Amino acid sequence: MQTRDQAAQAQRKPPEGMPTRVPPRRPPRAAPRTGEPLPAQKPVTDEPEIRPPAQWKMVVKRMFAILGLVISLALVYVFLLIGEPDEDEQLTQQVQKQEETIRVPIAAAQVAGTADLNALAVNFGMPVLTLQGETLQKATLFDTAFRGGYARRFQLHYTDASGQTIIAESIRPTAAVSLLAKGSVTLAVDQLYTVAGMDALRIEGEDTTMVLARGTDAAYAIILPKGQEAMLTALLKQGMLMQPTAP
Repeated sequence: MQTRDQAAQAQRKPPEGMPTRVPPRRPPRAAPRTGEPLPAQKPVTDEPEIRPPAQWKMVVKRMFAILGLVISLALVYVFLLIGEPDEDEQLTQQVQKQEETIRVPIAAAQVAGTADLNALAVNFGMPVLTLQGETLQKATLFDTAFRGGYARRFQLHYTDASGQTIIAESIRPTAAVSLLAKGSVTLAVDQLYTVAGMDALRIEGEDTTMVLARGTDAAYAIILPKGQEAMLTALLKQGMLMQPTAP
């Protein structure tokens, strides 16, 4: 015997279009794990992918840049070193400038040993070499052609006790000292000398012995006959520079 509820359920009908089966249940979507980086997504484009340069290429570029900087600094230093004259070049320029100043020759002059030497020394224009204690016979002042100009020469002729002639010569410019060493000469390197506070060298010629010294504005020489080298030390001690004074 059916109950009232069972009879009511038997009379009910499902609505039209209602599925008769229950759809299968989808499994739940798993959540992404936290802490793991997601893979990089490539851009959707036709252009080639821009990749960072390799580490070794950056190191090589940096080394070439440093090397180029060092080479540039070295070239600048060499350029400045070549462009700037050193002390020897400056001295050469001063000598050349001094040579160019003697363009017009002066009239040759000669005075006796008892005359005043200051007038000739003033015309020479620089301090002159003298020998104190020796007998002065004469003094001469003259010019000699030298390198397109003139060399100014001041000579003092002395006579020693034996009657030998000794010459103390002052010459300018300093490069004109080459005029004194004529013919076959030999440089004596066994000993150094000093004349009036200047370093000097001895040069042996065919008939004479010379001691040459080179100052800032003029060159100086003591010339004595061959075979009189024994008196050289005493003569060098007597050498003095006389500063001319304007009258």
